[in-house]
Amino acid sequence: MKKIFIFVISLVLYTYSCAQDKSKSDIQYFCKLEVVNKELFPILDSIIRMKSEVAYFKNGPLFTIWFGLDSIKPDLIIIWAEGEKIFGANHDLGLFDYNGNTFFVRGFLDTTIFSKTNLKRKFIFHSSSIEYLANGEPVFDMGIDKRYCVWTCRYHNGRFKLLSFHSFDNNVKSFDYSRQEYPSNLSESNDSIKNN
Repeated sequence: MKKIFIFVISLVLYTYSCAQDKSKSDIQYFCKLEVVNKELFPILDSIIRMKSEVAYFKNGPLFTIWFGLDSIKPDLIIIWAEGEKIFGANHDLGLFDYNGNTFFVRGFLDTTIFSKTNLKRKFIFHSSSIEYLANGEPVFDMGIDKRYCVWTCRYHNGRFKLLSFHSFDNNVKSFDYSRQEYPSNLSESNDSIKNN
């Protein structure tokens, strides 16, 4: 699980680095999604509560939910706290709002969890981790790669199970129950990540 976690962090950092040379922002329109499997809400409530304890992400209302990142465990869901900004669109299938937060769904769309609506929502993505002062002077955020707040969850037989939580904030306790949920696939998944 630790190797999956490192792989996902690397993927996000790569996305950030690719976006640095692009324009300052990118306006896109996304399909609004409706959550049809209400079993997701207690998991989201737990995630929002834990996120509120992590210093950097405390007030940020943006999350990404990744489906299908691990071919060995296709029912594994990875949820990232993004904070107050998201840097660059990345395979976004749609978004939904819940409890004052916005969740972007990425990877593949599971129709047993979400359904698309005919509504669209405008969203501005920031394509650079460089901030600008009012006078146009750039301010580089060199610490962005050290901040993370991520959960894994399993969606199996129509039910969700929160498996892990990791954060850069040492004041918030992490946990990882992945081995209990994926006892035989864990070594296969770690080998798969090593080979990529």
